[in-house]
Amino acid sequence: MRRLSFTFLVSLCLALISCQSATTYEVVALRDNAQPRTMAAALFADTAPEGIIASLGLEDGIPSSTCAFMIKADDKHILFDAGNGTDDSQLLPVMNANGVQAADIDYIMITHMHGDHIGGMTKGGKAVFENATLYIPKAEYDGWIAMGEERSAQMRAMIEAYGQKVVIFDEQATLPCGIEAVAAHGHTPGHTLYRAGKALIVGDIMHGVALQLEHPEVCARFDMDHAQAIASRKKVIEMAKSEGLTLYGMHFPEPHSLEF
Repeated sequence: MRRLSFTFLVSLCLALISCQSATTYEVVALRDNAQPRTMAAALFADTAPEGIIASLGLEDGIPSSTCAFMIKADDKHILFDAGNGTDDSQLLPVMNANGVQAADIDYIMITHMHGDHIGGMTKGGKAVFENATLYIPKAEYDGWIAMGEERSAQMRAMIEAYGQKVVIFDEQATLPCGIEAVAAHGHTPGHTLYRAGKALIVGDIMHGVALQLEHPEVCARFDMDHAQAIASRKKVIEMAKSEGLTLYGMHFPEPHSLEF
């Protein structure tokens, strides 16, 4: 299999392109879905203890969303995932309403490679965020490459579109603007969270927060490795409680965040 060419920078090089030491972070939720959304209870039925979903009144669906996040860090704009990229996507209109255009995005950090997270990265084979440098966790990249050309096709097309502005980073890398990568594998091979001060962008650590916050042992069918996903979910919830973090989840219902 032909491996894609990309710009690979180690931690030292990454540190050189960071913005000035950011002391403040403003997190903006960019809701992608045009209509209200729920996750079907059946998506969790395989691992949910009998009666739990009904006891929580969630038989008709679990409140959800499809969302990306933008952080304003000093004079830089950092995007975390980019939604589905469907014709009715609200991501760019919401971004524009917050005074930011696609061309203003400096960095994009990907949590994982599912289509509802990277579909909005390209349009017509071209980069939507033309001035942005794209950051991809190495464990996630390697995991999808190992799945073969068909399953990694969307990721590969995205990387081709961003060309030399792609950075494949390891978990010890120093990311721009003081952002810290936090490994939380299981949902996908290299599912990665991003911390900015007390804010933690958690990707798909929970698809149904109304269920999984109290029952982290419950997995959605989308989780590739259930045991690993459960361990990551428990770790993140405990971290949030012990450190007083605010979690920002791509499938959390409005306001798309959970403060501890």
